[in-house]
Amino acid sequence: AHCRLSTNGLNILAQSLAKIIERIKNPAKKVLVLDCDNTLWGGVVGEDGISGITLGQDGLGSAFVDFQYVIKKLNQEGTLLALCSKNNEEDVWEVFQKHQSMILKKNDIAAHKINWKDKVKNLIELSSELNLDLNSFVFWDDNPIEGDRIRKAIPQVLAVKPSKSVTEWPEYLSGMNCFAKFNITNEDKKKTKQYRIRAKFTKDIKT
Repeated sequence: AHCRLSTNGLNILAQSLAKIIERIKNPAKKVLVLDCDNTLWGGVVGEDGISGITLGQDGLGSAFVDFQYVIKKLNQEGTLLALCSKNNEEDVWEVFQKHQSMILKKNDIAAHKINWKDKVKNLIELSSELNLDLNSFVFWDDNPIEGDRIRKAIPQVLAVKPSKSVTEWPEYLSGMNCFAKFNITNEDKKKTKQYRIRAKFTKDIKT
């Protein structure tokens, strides 16, 4: 009927408008909570050691690097990063500090729970330490069992169901509309440091 857009063009326009309306109705998610082993890198650092994990090499290793680049970009745009990993804390930080292919650095992390406790409990504690509601959290873990437990115990948290193929993760994460913002301020870029200080203060009070 004399429309200047094709059927495909109308579909793209409708989807774009839907995303804008969704963001107006629901604020952007504020925190991306990440597992470590087989999420930020391939393998289990506690078993394989820092030299044995898959990160930065061709193929699968480069997929983990690409995934970290997308995470880093979200962080630079104001999304807070937190770690929730069943691991030895010193092993995790060794990877962050010494592995040459790590894109994320320790200073990028606003809060962390690296221990052997239940992840449901850890997420609740992260929410308390950051003083942010659980409905502002997104949880990314390669283990579907952990994701299912989060969805059942604390449904306020958006627990992602990542593809089994790590090569698909960067595009999937970058396309998640829940992190989208209308504008990015200088204040957004300073959030990690502010919330890291807040989380440490709250944690110190409790211990």
